[in-house]
Amino acid sequence: MSAEKISVLLLLAVIGSHAAPNASECDGLAKRLPTKDLNKIFRNWVLVWGVSDHEEGDHVLGNASSSHVEFKLLPDNKTFTYNERNVYRHNLSSCTTYFIHMTVPSNNETELQTLHADNIRVEVDGQPVEYNDTGAVDFYEPCSDCLLLVYKCSKFRYLLSYKEEGSHRDVEQHKAAHDDHKKLAECLGFPKKKPYVYDGVADFCHKKSAPEANPDNQS
Repeated sequence: MSAEKISVLLLLAVIGSHAAPNASECDGLAKRLPTKDLNKIFRNWVLVWGVSDHEEGDHVLGNASSSHVEFKLLPDNKTFTYNERNVYRHNLSSCTTYFIHMTVPSNNETELQTLHADNIRVEVDGQPVEYNDTGAVDFYEPCSDCLLLVYKCSKFRYLLSYKEEGSHRDVEQHKAAHDDHKKLAECLGFPKKKPYVYDGVADFCHKKSAPEANPDNQS
């Protein structure tokens, strides 16, 4: 085979590997979380990959060092908390926390519908700051130790992939899912951009990334 033909075949292979996902692929990737499985989100999570569809969101993700999220069902079984703690690179000793309440859907629809924030409160280093935006979340079908969601504020969206706390440090394992995340982003209309990728070691606001470094885990 001539060198020219080999070059053409290699070029076609590269083009094919970067082809936009087709409708069938999108249907497989963009499966919304079934309502009956909402209980699967009630854990602690670490953001490992994320993109936005707006430059303001790009700026937030580009400056993020770590983001830790806790979803917790409240005793009334009708509402749950969505608490997000972010550390930004420009000040690693500072903590920005979002306190969000959401309502558990009362219907039994097969596919979980968009959930809206009942109220959002923000604190920086324990001090309240003014926040007037709205929030809504679409949850997508997760794997056993991962969570995928689209967070929508009034101006833009984020596509965010989380690993359960405890599985968040295996960066090589995370990389295996990056191609699927990129394809899902295309399916959902996100522009192609450099994503936020967790480095596996950055600490959180309230605890260390490595479990053995936290006082509660010391014998």
